[in-house]
Amino acid sequence: MRPTVNGVLKYGMTVPSLAEADVFYRTFGLSPVEGARTLGFACEGAATEQVELLEARHKRIAYVSFGVDEGRLTEFGRDLESRGVVLKDPPRSIEAPGLWLQDPDGMWVNLREARPDPGRPLPVVEMNVGTAKPRVDVAAWRNMPEKAVPNRLGHVLLYVSDLAASERFYSGLGFRLSDRTGQILSFWHARPGDHHTFGFVQSTHPGLHHSSWEVGSLDMLMVGRELMDQKGHPGWGLGRHGLGSNLFTYFPDPWGSWIEYFIDIDQISENWEPHDYDAPTSMWGPRMPQGFVVNSESTERIEL
Repeated sequence: MRPTVNGVLKYGMTVPSLAEADVFYRTFGLSPVEGARTLGFACEGAATEQVELLEARHKRIAYVSFGVDEGRLTEFGRDLESRGVVLKDPPRSIEAPGLWLQDPDGMWVNLREARPDPGRPLPVVEMNVGTAKPRVDVAAWRNMPEKAVPNRLGHVLLYVSDLAASERFYSGLGFRLSDRTGQILSFWHARPGDHHTFGFVQSTHPGLHHSSWEVGSLDMLMVGRELMDQKGHPGWGLGRHGLGSNLFTYFPDPWGSWIEYFIDIDQISENWEPHDYDAPTSMWGPRMPQGFVVNSESTERIEL
């Protein structure tokens, strides 16, 4: 069987100020992982960083790293080359193992032997709904989280200049279509589990639309939202998505992309059948903000 990716490990991007990025990602609830020339962030307890930031004149998505099952990377490289994919030396400013190649928009793609960090085991949140009353003699308000602590990187959504070309390229890495909305938006997964771990929005040029991070409860999501609001990052949400069905709240980052807390995403198996839906972005919640799908990322190519 042909080797395939098993999920999204991390993403890297350039930003005009590492100091500003440090404040923003800490406020969001991620833990810093400092390098010699870069700044990384990860969920609390994660073994490796899940965001890598490099300082440059403009903010721009730099690369996305995907996992490959142990022992199959060399085979994966041979398979890619047999299909005409050009493997390249890694960018000079990035120290990372594995294979490097570029997608149709020229964004760097890294393949390495690893699996996405699954996050810490989360406690079951008991809710008294209808005839189910599991929480007895326990006051929920007394167990409120003090802040949002993201548990895992759920998915990354990219702007792409040619949706069909990007779909062909990434399906060649082993991603499978979950659902799409015409030639505007498509969601993809690599293995059974979350409805989507990767996806694309049609645009004029490449960019990062958003990264999405799972938190442990609705209370944590809303506590995190209140803190982000207080720190000058007013969000969109609470809402319930159409495709994927997850509860969400988004925040604009300082450079024109978005970052999301989510809970309760649809789970799919090998039997899932993708469809093309004219589904709304949210089933309920506040109106989508202006600029939510406007790609403000610089078109200037940055040499890494």
